[in-house]
Amino acid sequence: MSIRFDASAPYEVEESDVPFAKVDGKDFLARVYRPKGTPAAPLAAVVDVHGGAWTRLDRTAGVHHGRGLAASGLVVVSLDFRQGPTHKHPAMAQDAAAGVRWVRAHAQRLQVDPTRVALLGQSSGGHIALLVAVQPGVFGGTPVVMPDGSLGTGGDDTVACVLAAYPVADPLRRHRFMAEHRDDPKFPNAPRLVESSVGYFGSDAVMSEASVTRVVASGRARVLPAWIAQPELDDNVPEDIPEALVSAWEKAGGHVERQKFPVAKHGFLGQESVDTTKAIAGMRDFIGRHLVRA
Repeated sequence: MSIRFDASAPYEVEESDVPFAKVDGKDFLARVYRPKGTPAAPLAAVVDVHGGAWTRLDRTAGVHHGRGLAASGLVVVSLDFRQGPTHKHPAMAQDAAAGVRWVRAHAQRLQVDPTRVALLGQSSGGHIALLVAVQPGVFGGTPVVMPDGSLGTGGDDTVACVLAAYPVADPLRRHRFMAEHRDDPKFPNAPRLVESSVGYFGSDAVMSEASVTRVVASGRARVLPAWIAQPELDDNVPEDIPEALVSAWEKAGGHVERQKFPVAKHGFLGQESVDTTKAIAGMRDFIGRHLVRA
């Protein structure tokens, strides 16, 4: 079958795990989702960064949207990476940037167009995807497994667009909110989220430095086309965080599309649901306009 991007998603999907980076002697794997068949032309690629409050989960967390996007004729590369509390910021950002560099280094084998690469992330992974996307070239250092098996630290981590579901775009704001509600039964995850923020960032100062909203508002960001999914029953990310991000993005002259999900909760992409199907369709539409046909 000849493969090309098709938002109606007619293709079967195959999956494989491959090492994409190596740090301190440890291999980090990527799960590659791709449509079965022969591409009519090199395909667009999406590098996926999972959530988990910077401290948990792995590359398999993105299975629903990984398969859903690949079925439309995209190559999706979902990453494992260093996490807290063992590792500290900017380790995750460096590994996510390495994922983009790995895709470009292996573009011929993956049958992808190296000029058509996007970043996608959820929750804390959405924060990392946005942070890397707006600061190309900043988060180098993670050695990438090259086609010949050697390790390389060079390459381009620039992406054409970025997609983020319920991103923790301002880690300090979220940390302080959860600290204030640590004993509130309406926010049962607050103690864990406070611990996770400290575990990965270490201090308020580092959380502030890692704020995507701050970077964009500073005028030093590359504001590329962005898609944001906002569940309106989110008890994990206060509403003012995405509001401030979108406002800063637009003031900086960037194009941002926000898709709201009135009855969805934080993390909804991790389960099959009507909202997950709707979000995948929204991502396909955005990708079709800003990555495939860009």
